[in-house]
Amino acid sequence: MRVGIGVSEDLPIATQQALAREVEAARFASLWTNEAAGRDALQLCQAWALATSTLQVGVGIVPIWTRTPAQLAMACAALQEASANRFLLGLGVSHPGTMGPWHDVQVRRPLTAARELLEIQRRLFADGMADVHGEVFSARFHLNVSPRPSQPTTYLAAMGPRMLALAGTAADGVLLNWSCPDEVARAGERVRETAADAGRDAPSVATYVRVAVSSSGDAARAALAQQVGQYAALPAYASHFDRQGFGDTVQAIRAAYKAGGRDAIPDAIDDDVLGQLGWWGTPDDDPAVALGAYERAGLDHLVARVVVVGDDAAASVRDAVTALHP
Repeated sequence: MRVGIGVSEDLPIATQQALAREVEAARFASLWTNEAAGRDALQLCQAWALATSTLQVGVGIVPIWTRTPAQLAMACAALQEASANRFLLGLGVSHPGTMGPWHDVQVRRPLTAARELLEIQRRLFADGMADVHGEVFSARFHLNVSPRPSQPTTYLAAMGPRMLALAGTAADGVLLNWSCPDEVARAGERVRETAADAGRDAPSVATYVRVAVSSSGDAARAALAQQVGQYAALPAYASHFDRQGFGDTVQAIRAAYKAGGRDAIPDAIDDDVLGQLGWWGTPDDDPAVALGAYERAGLDHLVARVVVVGDDAAASVRDAVTALHP
């Protein structure tokens, strides 16, 4: 199992480049960011690539609605060139609650949209041309990049069975999120079975695993629990947690928040549930047992998504690198 680090895009570029060099020196396989409302994630990946030589740089995820298929292909081609083919592209449908207010775009027919975007990207990198007239996405475009780089390894974010199946038939891998080891095993089996049925090689199964590390183990636990609470407030993730058997925890989080606000959430989550959804500890603690459960579940690529503890995000990343050093 390969292990990477995941960080927020909301750190200065110079700090991000310094962290990228430290992550590479610690011999992690990859460094990932997400795209939300901060620095442009693709530009950040390029900054990482220019600061390192072997580290794979990834984004998980780019919402499929925020760039046209042509724009996305151009950006990915430039990133592949800048990184010497070290770029990992994670795509996902995101959430209507952010895509509409933030980007003035409509989330519609997400499964169809993801399928069409993957097909357009495949054609542009394979042939340099795409003439696709889809139900959601269309492109009649020539990718005028010479020499044309290889298509980046492309992961599709998925939770439900149909999106997992699409990852198996049309992407290089699947990127899971907030998935306990049992869920990783179940989702991985679905992805690999659909790939085999389509005559494809087995895609890579990756997941974000939240890790919170601090000199205060109690502070680390509270920070991780509050992240669970933040996601449990989103309908898609509440359902995702419920499918994994954590429905009672979601209800307990809601009751605690209503009674006492954000600070009441940590006491609403049992240690055993929290330990299935992430890992917390100090820089001197050993996460081997917790992370080993994911390897036994068949995970190919674990991305340790750093939960910021306190006010110093860079220190949280460095504490996590120390604790998780391969």
